[in-house]
Amino acid sequence: RCLPSDGCAMLRAARRFIEEVRRASTPRAYDYREQLVLWDFRSEGSLQQWDCLCDGDEKGFSRAVLEPNGKGTGAVFHGQLSTQLPADGSARYSGYCAIRSKPKKESWFESGRLDVSEFDAFELRVRGDGRRFIANLQSPGLARKDDLWQCFLFTRGGPEWESIRLPFSEFFLTHRGYMQDSVMSFPRQSVSTFGLLLADRVNGPFTLEIQSIKAVRALLSHPESQLG
Repeated sequence: RCLPSDGCAMLRAARRFIEEVRRASTPRAYDYREQLVLWDFRSEGSLQQWDCLCDGDEKGFSRAVLEPNGKGTGAVFHGQLSTQLPADGSARYSGYCAIRSKPKKESWFESGRLDVSEFDAFELRVRGDGRRFIANLQSPGLARKDDLWQCFLFTRGGPEWESIRLPFSEFFLTHRGYMQDSVMSFPRQSVSTFGLLLADRVNGPFTLEIQSIKAVRALLSHPESQLG
């Protein structure tokens, strides 16, 4: 027989607490071949973990959408980039389209942030149109909310899928798009959001299909992996 409503809620909370204690106390063993799948866009519900934004949300003229690609092989981020500013001067920025993961909810033993401290690169399985995108990382430890760690992502274009690796060492700190003098690396154990930005100042349509985003151990960083 169930307890009163408040008692049932306390029981469910206690069970969640016990489960999180169990997960937090279970050690994980990694080797260089292991990958951590952060997002698989072929899975149901994956798009609900992301936001899509552009200057069109602030009276600009760019348009963008993130949706299933209709082939069961992932999602497609596509739209129209425009560097045009509204004539009334109501918008300060133009020419950008972006997607960004939603921050995860915090709990007793989980910060809600991505921990990629056991890895040294991101790997994106994509099919692009040859345009240059930018990968963005946010961390709650930054002094200014507009600070980002960024890394360029060059797509090849054409009909074939490609796996693009972004070593953590290639991410650089920026503030509102300007590179900062600081040489500190991003905190691998505390990534709050991951995003992709198009802001190459080239007006026109764009398309980027995305199948998955993973954290990996780059082979070049682990020479021993080439044995056997």
